[in-house]
Amino acid sequence: MSLKRKQKQLQSILQGYGRVAVAFSGGADSSLLLKCALDVLGGRHVLALFARSALQTPGEIEHVQQWAVQNNCEQDLCLDIVEVTPLQWDTFITNPDNRCYHCKRQLYQLFRTRMQERGYSYLLDGTNCDDLNSHRPGLRAIDELQVQTPLVASGFDKNDVRGLSRQLNLTTWNRPSASCLATRIPTGMSINEERLQLVALFEEGLRRFGFIGCRVYLNPHRHDTVHIAIQNNEFSTFSEVSIRLAVLDFFRRYGVDSVLLDLAGRG
Repeated sequence: MSLKRKQKQLQSILQGYGRVAVAFSGGADSSLLLKCALDVLGGRHVLALFARSALQTPGEIEHVQQWAVQNNCEQDLCLDIVEVTPLQWDTFITNPDNRCYHCKRQLYQLFRTRMQERGYSYLLDGTNCDDLNSHRPGLRAIDELQVQTPLVASGFDKNDVRGLSRQLNLTTWNRPSASCLATRIPTGMSINEERLQLVALFEEGLRRFGFIGCRVYLNPHRHDTVHIAIQNNEFSTFSEVSIRLAVLDFFRRYGVDSVLLDLAGRG
């Protein structure tokens, strides 16, 4: 199916919902879904719900708060910032292999309560078709809570999301895929604020070297070792000796002597 036909299918699906709340993270998928919902239904019938917590960096939170201005939607968007405290949830901080399921279910239950209080009928999530082919425990919670996934229903994969976002002049069209800071902490390793802040510090340090879509994963057995992943188009930068040595020097300031690079890259 062509992108144009998928777009028309998405518009038709959105039109049938009436009043919707969109689970909004500021990423490419939820940004496209929110933009299309606003265009089809109008601002009075769309609520954007963002969960603010220790799982996002200050930069990510600021991006969400500035999204409407940057994408010319400031007159239409109703953004509701929901404060959540996952570090108080036992099923989260113990970090079991289905942590994402418990977190997503808890979060979307809060979203459903908030949207129902304000008279919205459906909660929408920005899952795309490619997401269905990867290990995502949170999809089970989406299904159990009957959250709607119109991008999937319209046949959108990640390339479609980026393509239509670019046509609509969304600033997020090429934004690297994002996930919460807890995903950098290995299963079974308890999650606490100190570890989340350490991950955020490490990734901000790498971004200053130009590695915008980087990830830094903690090692469950050695505090002096981290695993890093960078975008595929950033390997040429990393191959420069001066950059590698500067990166090593940065990590050594925080007691990390071994930096392991994922050769598969990201995106």
